[in-house]
Amino acid sequence: MRVKILEEADVPLWENFVKSSRNGTFMQHREFLNYHPKDRFKDCSLMVFNKKAKLLAVLPAAEKMVGKKKELCSHPGASHGGIIISHGVKTECMLEIVAAIKEFAKLKGFNAIELKLVPRIYYKWPCDEIDFALRYHGFKIQHTELATAVPLQEYHANKASSSVLRNVKKALKNNLVVKESDDFSSYWSVLTENLKTRHCAKPTHTYAEMMKLCELFKDKIKLFGVYSEDQLIAGTVVFILNERVINCFYIAQNDDYQSLRPLNLLFNWLIKWGIKHNFAYLDWGISTENKGRTVNSGLFNFKEGFGGRGVLRETYAINLK
Repeated sequence: MRVKILEEADVPLWENFVKSSRNGTFMQHREFLNYHPKDRFKDCSLMVFNKKAKLLAVLPAAEKMVGKKKELCSHPGASHGGIIISHGVKTECMLEIVAAIKEFAKLKGFNAIELKLVPRIYYKWPCDEIDFALRYHGFKIQHTELATAVPLQEYHANKASSSVLRNVKKALKNNLVVKESDDFSSYWSVLTENLKTRHCAKPTHTYAEMMKLCELFKDKIKLFGVYSEDQLIAGTVVFILNERVINCFYIAQNDDYQSLRPLNLLFNWLIKWGIKHNFAYLDWGISTENKGRTVNSGLFNFKEGFGGRGVLRETYAINLK
């Protein structure tokens, strides 16, 4: 096995590899990772080749300092990453890949490795060789977060709670309408105010960054809004990370209209949209905080009301010295 740090000349090979991989999403594409300012992260992404110079795996990664220790971590510019592998990688090969990454990290002076894996619902083909190989070589689960997802092709309205269905009817009775929108400016005002009021927080992306991402991934990032007459009162920014999953990256509503239940209508509509477009899952993202140590019961209850259930997001780590 040969491990090398990604160089500019390798980008086309990397991009094509992620597209055809078993567990890749657009969050592992360089086009997505490189939209961040160059000085924000110290990129240290790796490529793993066999003896015949065939690319077997890539690892979107960065170098970070934890105290005085240098750590190789999954790229902080993406929600998840870990090792992305080709269809041809089997168990023995996977064991060799992890061993090679460990050895390379040691040679480069890293004290530890931390990998946040792609959730299983995004896999185009089973990939648990990755978990097995990490554990075999001494990695431990450092922390676990819990997301909520709905299997779309198996979905039926009776999976939703009676209160959700009542709230959908209430929204319709109040003449709320859901539609795809390009009015990101209005939505960003709702989102920013929502996060400020509820969490004293700001969106992960600035408005300018989101507009840049929309340009880069025109068909992969969508805004679905809920309207009362001509006013956008709620919505979700959806990342279509691969052909399997709709990921709700941002969710927000104008709290002045909460009593009309716009979010209930929105997700009832979005589930139907996902089914129509042959997606396998709707992923609402995590409802845990503080690396899984804090549970937001209100968020879980809302998502589970539609029939959503738990999907793990696991982070593995190992000390090398």
